[in-house]
Amino acid sequence: MDKEQTVSQLRQLMSEQLELSLPDTIKEEDRLYEDLNVDSIMVLQLVVYIEEVFNVTVPEEELDPAVFQTVGSLVDFIHALKGEHIAQMETKS
Repeated sequence: MDKEQTVSQLRQLMSEQLELSLPDTIKEEDRLYEDLNVDSIMVLQLVVYIEEVFNVTVPEEELDPAVFQTVGSLVDFIHALKGEHIAQMETKS
């Protein structure tokens, strides 16, 4: 999955699950709090939905506020988690 697909999926998730009113497209440089009106409660909900939709586990110790600054930083985080997930599966086999 490329970054553009992840951004699109993230936009759909935030629109449908968090009921945010978002523009038709969101950009990697959009700030979650300032530009998309995400609040701290929504971030917690977003983590749960990200785990479900992207089939990843978000370790509590990696919940750095910097991850939630922009759409791009969140997308990079999701891709990193997916990469780690694959790496963990490869080491188990």
